[in-house]
Amino acid sequence: MAYYYVEDIDASLIVVHMLQSCSKYFPVPTVVDGVDLKYKINTLNKLYTIWVDDKLNNSSYQSEIYKRICEMFFGNVFRHLPLLNSYTPDGEINTEIMWELKQLYPVYKVFSAFLNLNGFDEEKLMPYVDETFINALIRRMDNSCVETERDCVKEILFLLFKKTMYLKRYILQGTINSLLDYGHISINMGVKELLEMFKTLMCHRLIESPMIAKVLSPLIKRNGLCHYAGRLHECFETAVRKVDAGLGVFFVDNTIDQWWASAADVPSLCRTLAALYFEACGPEERRQTRQSVIGHVGGCLLKAAAVAVVDCTTVAACQAYAEFCGRLIDDAAANEGQTCGDGDAMERLAEGLIAVHRDHDDYDCVEHAGRLLRRLVSDERCLVGSVCRLVVLQVLVEDRPRMMTENLVDNTF
Repeated sequence: MAYYYVEDIDASLIVVHMLQSCSKYFPVPTVVDGVDLKYKINTLNKLYTIWVDDKLNNSSYQSEIYKRICEMFFGNVFRHLPLLNSYTPDGEINTEIMWELKQLYPVYKVFSAFLNLNGFDEEKLMPYVDETFINALIRRMDNSCVETERDCVKEILFLLFKKTMYLKRYILQGTINSLLDYGHISINMGVKELLEMFKTLMCHRLIESPMIAKVLSPLIKRNGLCHYAGRLHECFETAVRKVDAGLGVFFVDNTIDQWWASAADVPSLCRTLAALYFEACGPEERRQTRQSVIGHVGGCLLKAAAVAVVDCTTVAACQAYAEFCGRLIDDAAANEGQTCGDGDAMERLAEGLIAVHRDHDDYDCVEHAGRLLRRLVSDERCLVGSVCRLVVLQVLVEDRPRMMTENLVDNTF
């Protein structure tokens, strides 16, 4: 690939002038966009077009341009951390947030386009982008409440990781530190984006097993798990398949150990444990953890059946346990020849389902438990012992859903 070296003084001066004219950040106006702001956004859009669409995509710029674009980026992005609240007390989107994004979005896109130039030279960037820059950029992403901005910053971090060798270790350490701080120091709006970065770092084999366990394990306990569970599941799978297969057993055991101390909602916890057990773990790892997982879900069903107050939260928890139970029954039925030693564990599952069927006050939970009990004692493939099967059949004969319906009718009339 032949690069066009920009030696033309006038061309370089024009780019320098364009970057200088975009370095000033304009505060929220009292009326409408000013002429200077319109000129700034226009100029940024022109620069983006030059570097993305034109022949200058192959240009190799002098160091002065690297200095100027970094100064422009600093002046706009690193003035202060983003605002913490994107909504006003009346529920409307914060005007300053939208105003800030209006200016910063073209800045992010121009900086990304510059990093993407085929003639980009990391040595010329080194005097201006260092560990402090990377930490500030990660902090910006982590603290922004606007997803569009977080995506822009994430794109820049990925480009810097791809294009510069000397910044890799700073991106690695900054990502790890931010994830370790989750729930303690930082605001952590960007935990999903950080986990995406972490996954990439694992794919490049830059993180060893002990650090992976240290970073990912605490994330199971956070009350925001529902917002980033999908990305966390991807990280678990990557860690097990790309780094260390033994991490699967560790994460399953760790999730069970932390279950009752977790601040996360039960459905998110169930989805996380299911992703670990059914997707991240291989056949051997599932064999090692099968009894503990089945026994744990059975115990959870017993607790769910004994709740004193039935509300949306407790019903959602019970349904989540029942759905997990259904997957365990499917797995046991599909691998019956390999799970013949799991009878006691499956009977623990049956015990939990019987308790829900007999004692829970929500009709849907009772009816769901009944369906699962029928599958456990199916004539085609009974998954429990003969004594347990008789108990289950006796419970099913009682037909509690019908009794609950009759009681409801009697109480109504």
